[in-house]
Amino acid sequence: MATHNTFSLGLQEQAIPILVIAIFVGLAFLLLKWVAASRHRALKLEREGVDESTFANQMQQHGFDPVIARSAFRYLQEVQGVRFPVLPNDLLDEDLGLDSEDIQQTLGDLTSALGRRLNAAMLHKPLVTVEDLVRLLQASPRAEAESSNEAVA
Repeated sequence: MATHNTFSLGLQEQAIPILVIAIFVGLAFLLLKWVAASRHRALKLEREGVDESTFANQMQQHGFDPVIARSAFRYLQEVQGVRFPVLPNDLLDEDLGLDSEDIQQTLGDLTSALGRRLNAAMLHKPLVTVEDLVRLLQASPRAEAESSNEAVA
């Protein structure tokens, strides 16, 4: 009398349910990818005339430094990989897909690139929008001005 391996019998009984679950997970993933791609295409079409210059001009009308606004726009497009034109009221997490590490990297890179020093006291509220990001960068003191103040003291 032949004895069957209980492990292989159990695996055979579970193969079909595991396969069905794997197929559903794969289909859900593909559906989410398709929805995200559709949203990005719609945003590109909706924001067709928006570029770095129009973004900087719009921010300048509200009292922001156009150099900082241009740098933020360019950084979000080139480094963070945002595939559609950025607007000031875009949410960093939901609209642009940035997590807290991405936001911290963006702050660090942009403050260095702009010759500024991030003032931790200015982070009294969370960064939610692109406008909040530009506002914090603009409020950060210039690194040169801070070092010359230390030399005088």
